[in-house]
Amino acid sequence: MIIEIAGRPPEHVRKSLEEYIKEIDKVKDIELHSTKISEPVVVEGGNDLFTCFAEVDFEVENFSRLGEIMFDFMPSSVEVLEPSKISLNSSEATGLLNNISGRLHRYDEVAKVAHAKIHELNSQLQVAHKIMVDKGIIGKDGKIKSHSNKKESKKKVKKKATKKTKKK
Repeated sequence: MIIEIAGRPPEHVRKSLEEYIKEIDKVKDIELHSTKISEPVVVEGGNDLFTCFAEVDFEVENFSRLGEIMFDFMPSSVEVLEPSKISLNSSEATGLLNNISGRLHRYDEVAKVAHAKIHELNSQLQVAHKIMVDKGIIGKDGKIKSHSNKKESKKKVKKKATKKTKKK
């Protein structure tokens, strides 16, 4: 399987991928044969974002376990080398499909919760924006207004302080 990671700086990207591969090697029923890790490269148009990938050659007991590993490690690509033909009995196929279905439902639930939180945060930002516009902190365009009022009030405070010291 091919596992890819992106981020910055490049040293961190490679080190993170190496750590991720070590996690695969710790899994008891995966027999890791070899790992080849590429050097990080710049992602085009990625604002100094780097990507790095690893080719991981491993062996598992059955096809159902391979399906679980796909969800556990989220590879970019998988190639089954052996056996050339795979057969599943109906109970193995049912188990694999139910596992996939259950995980998809959990991912869908997480996505829906995240969507609801984003909607809630956007609503709160709109309220905050309105308050800041009403108080004259920002314009309707969202840009911060000039701080001339603060400078003027500081000048007034200095003038008042100067007047008080002159009277004494």
